[in-house]
This record gives sequence, C-alpha cells and structure tokens, in this order.
Amino acid sequence: MEKGDTAITLAVAAILVLAFMFAYSQGLLDPVILRADGSPLFSGRWKKIEPNVNLTKPEVPKNLSMLETMIFRGVNDEREKLGLSRLKWNDDVAYVARLYSQEMAERGFFAHTSPEGESHGDRLNDKGIYYYNRSAENLAKINHVRYFTYINTIDNVINRTYRTLGEVAEESVGGWMNSSSHRENIEDPGFMESGIGVAYDKDEEMFYLTQLFISRIHCGYRGASCCRQEGYIPWCYRPWECMDSICE
Repeated sequence: MEKGDTAITLAVAAILVLAFMFAYSQGLLDPVILRADGSPLFSGRWKKIEPNVNLTKPEVPKNLSMLETMIFRGVNDEREKLGLSRLKWNDDVAYVARLYSQEMAERGFFAHTSPEGESHGDRLNDKGIYYYNRSAENLAKINHVRYFTYINTIDNVINRTYRTLGEVAEESVGGWMNSSSHRENIEDPGFMESGIGVAYDKDEEMFYLTQLFISRIHCGYRGASCCRQEGYIPWCYRPWECMDSICE
C-alpha cells in the first residue's frame, strides 16, 4: 500500500469515528431492544428516536380474577383438543392457589415447597380441603415487561413494552404445555377439578401464577358425613362401596 493510500485510509477512519461519536452523543443511533430476560430482540443503526416513550406501565387491576379465568379457559382448551373433559372450577382450591401466589410474590421466592417446607397438599389440608385422593400443582412466573429498549444517549433512556393480560395468559399456558411435567398435569384425565390463583408484584413487575388440580372423592374423607355417622365416633366409618378413604 502506498503512503498516500495509507493516509487516505487513516483520514476516512478518523472521519467515521468522529461521525459515530457525534451520532452517539446526539441520540441518532437506532435503539437496542432487549427482551425482559436480557436476550437481544433487535438492533439497528442511524435512526432518530424520541426519548421518554412508553415509560408509563399499564395499570394492573387489583382483582386478577379475569386473568385467572383466561388462563383456566386456555388450559381447558388444551384438554379439549385431546378429547378430555373440561376441568370444573373449584372456588376452595382457587383460594388456596391465590394465597400461595400472593405468598411467593410478597416473600420473593418461587418454588413448589414453601420456605417452611409445606407442599401444595399441606396447603390444601390447612384450609380444610380433604375431599381428594390425587392432587398436583403447576406454577409460573411471568415478567410484565416483554422487552426493554435502550436508547444510546447520554441519559440512556429506557423504554419498556409491556405484556397485556391476554398475553400473560397465553404465555403461561404455552409455557406449561412446553414443559413435560406441567403438561402431564394438564392432560391427566383423572383430574376433574381445578383452581387458579394469580398475584402481582408491582416492584418486581412480575406475575406469579398457581394452578392446583384435584381428583375428588365423594365418600370416606375427613369431615364427610359418612365419617361421622352415629355410633362410629371416634372411629372412622367407611362404607363398603367407598374404595378411597383418608378418614382420620
């Protein structure tokens, strides 16, 4: 390479560096968009974008029963695709699920077992629910923010794009169906009743979801009339036709 060519190359490089620095300082670079989990969604170059856009998140209702209903409908739709009966909503079970979602959101943990070592069966029994012989639990944690937008300015403004409640419902069901253990619970023909509870952590901007499944038994369970027939107290009475029993 001739000396003249080298000088030209260096001059062009210097101009490009100066142009880049000017564009960066003036906010002329296109945004770098990241999903909530930090993975890149899109990045580009040389496009002016206005700051302070979409910084106000949509209001999340205190009563999330509508979201619970959407998730429940989505789960039943998946069962129906396989020719399975739709699960029946159980208010008692939903109450237990809702309490656990609230506990996870407030205490900042996410697990099937509480910090005190309680399982979902313990939580059901603690609320007086014994009328089942099988149970299962699905959990999900979904970020309200779909992705962040970082604008290359001195102020480094961050824009956020939020999931709608419908998108939260769709992604929760989709996530469960893409997990073998969660999908098995949804597709289990032995489960007849279910309840869903959702809580929202406004500081973490995170939805916590719990779904409980039960297979109900109609006799021989603690607190049932067939366990309290006169002459059998304090013993547990179980009719001959009742094959399942957890009387105590």
